[in-house]
Amino acid sequence: MNREPRYGIDKKGQAFFSFGDPFPEGRGANGPHLFYGALVEKPINELLAHQGKIYRREYRLLRAWLTPAEQMHITLIALGDGKSDEAVDIACRIGGLIQAKPFDVSFDRLSAFGGGALVLRSGDHSPALQDFWRKLSAMVHDSPLQPFVTNSLEPHVTLLRDRGSVPGIQERLVEPVTWTIRSFALIRSFEGKYELPGTWQVDGQDDAHAVM
Repeated sequence: MNREPRYGIDKKGQAFFSFGDPFPEGRGANGPHLFYGALVEKPINELLAHQGKIYRREYRLLRAWLTPAEQMHITLIALGDGKSDEAVDIACRIGGLIQAKPFDVSFDRLSAFGGGALVLRSGDHSPALQDFWRKLSAMVHDSPLQPFVTNSLEPHVTLLRDRGSVPGIQERLVEPVTWTIRSFALIRSFEGKYELPGTWQVDGQDDAHAVM
């Protein structure tokens, strides 16, 4: 059984990813986790899920929990757990203000994040992704949501999580996975399920098209 992670910062300032029941110390989330992300579409999401299985086998991560293909995403900005409906509404309004054209991303570094997450990062920082991330970050930081932002996170794709073994894995270059981002979303995850309070097309139009 796969579970969707929630995100946070531990006492050492490291990002952590908690999957719930399989790890008792990960319990106690104060409601659904809220974050901006870009869901990965087919067939790339299936490719990434397959890579997760390969890395689990390669590193002998027998207890690792894989991110399901249908929940594969680029994490952009984390806003924490248990946010009010008002905070969700503000986050939706911010999402609807973002203007951008479709852009390509490329992830080519396999890295271990604090808390036992094995993630893909962009070695060349995918300039268009960085520009989009900075634009969204600036709007969030200039809003009532600013106190909720997890500053230490950067855009990444979580493939799997294993608290015991992943922290010892050294970062390495891997075969690049490249695709085009055409939308992003406000995502609320809880107990393995996703809700999308808002999704927006990245189409270069004067106004973002929100689907609420």
